[in-house]
Amino acid sequence: MKPKNIKRLQARAHRLHAQVIDRHTIVVQSTTGSTANHVVTIYYDNEGSIHARCTCAWAINGGVACSHVIAALETLAARRGRALSFWLSERDARRQKRRVLYLDSGRENNRVWITSRAA
Repeated sequence: MKPKNIKRLQARAHRLHAQVIDRHTIVVQSTTGSTANHVVTIYYDNEGSIHARCTCAWAINGGVACSHVIAALETLAARRGRALSFWLSERDARRQKRRVLYLDSGRENNRVWITSRAA
C-alpha cells in the first residue's frame, strides 16, 4: 500500500526522534505511544533503490513509506548533509531536477520516490 498524503506523513516524520544503531538499523519513536519504539532496517542497492522494513502495523501489513521509515531515512541523510523530499510519482520527483531514489516495496506501482539535495 502506498500512502495517500506523503507530505503530511513527511511532516509527521519530522517530529519523530530517530537513533541510529548501525548503518542499517535505526530505532524510531512511535507515534502511538511515548514509550514505544519501532525498528527500521534499511538496505540500498546500486540501482537507486532503497529497501526498508519497519516493525509498525502499517509496514507489517504491506505499507510502504511509514513515518518511521521516512524519519529513519531523513536522519541518515542529515548525517551526510543532505535533505530528502518524498513523492508519490516518478514524474513529480524528476521535475525537482535532483538526485532521484525510490523506496522499493517489491511491486513497481507501489513505489515512493525520493529526491535528495544539499541541506
